[in-house]
Amino acid sequence: MSFANACVATLLRSPFHRLLSGSTDLIRYRGRRTGREITMPMQYAECGSDIVILVGQPDTKTWWQNFRTERDLDLLIRGRWSPMTAIAVVGADDPAAIGPLLDAYLARFPRAQRMLGGGTTGDRARRAVIVRCHPR
Repeated sequence: MSFANACVATLLRSPFHRLLSGSTDLIRYRGRRTGREITMPMQYAECGSDIVILVGQPDTKTWWQNFRTERDLDLLIRGRWSPMTAIAVVGADDPAAIGPLLDAYLARFPRAQRMLGGGTTGDRARRAVIVRCHPR
């Protein structure tokens, strides 16, 4: 974990978590190949009872591939760990399913649209990857 991520993780675990808890969570899961526990901070948005995490630059990131099939993880949100199940929704594979998830994320973080590049809304949705987490 980078120094910046370690600082964010420490703050989220502390009594001062409210400074970031409204937009940032910690995800904790076991790597699918290594079995190693991985913890890292992510920005999140709520979509009903689900938590959605937009994967920035999914072509260069690998963590989200742990969730190509549904898997368990824990989320630290607002100072409390919650057991969740997560699955990656890939816009190119399922543009209809990613639409409402992406809308919820972009409503919370409108600037994130820049990460998705130009083109139509459909073009951006096809390039997006979202990890959808729902309570176990």
